[in-house]
Amino acid sequence: MTFVVDPFIFDPADEKHARALARLESEQVAWFGTIGRDGFPHSVPIWFLWRDGRALIMSEPGSVKVRNLRENDRVIFHLESGDDGEQWTILRGTAAISPEPSSEWLDRIEAEYTAKYDEWLQRLGITTESMAGRYTALIEFTPAKAILQ
Repeated sequence: MTFVVDPFIFDPADEKHARALARLESEQVAWFGTIGRDGFPHSVPIWFLWRDGRALIMSEPGSVKVRNLRENDRVIFHLESGDDGEQWTILRGTAAISPEPSSEWLDRIEAEYTAKYDEWLQRLGITTESMAGRYTALIEFTPAKAILQ
């Protein structure tokens, strides 16, 4: 099933959009929801990079979210509420699994990913490179609609 949409374009001059963009660039954890074969949602917390209007998510190739994406590319991506509990950043759109091997896409994101997650990686005793050796599927999420507050 293919569901083609134009990507949602954030307008940095709009206050809600600017706040959402800042959070997408700085937040470390988001929730990623896919649709299972049984029609029920499957939502998991993920690490991500926000680049060029898309979220990049490393995943184990055998994960439920990857399996679900192979059947249905419609997804939801959202951040936790902001500090005041009222800053919604909910994005609906589509996601695809990059056909590139992890060795190729890792070259493009390793420095940025390491900078964002270095403290967590150190705590876990791993590197971005060793993580990419296990999480070899790169999911590219493209938003089509935003619900912002």
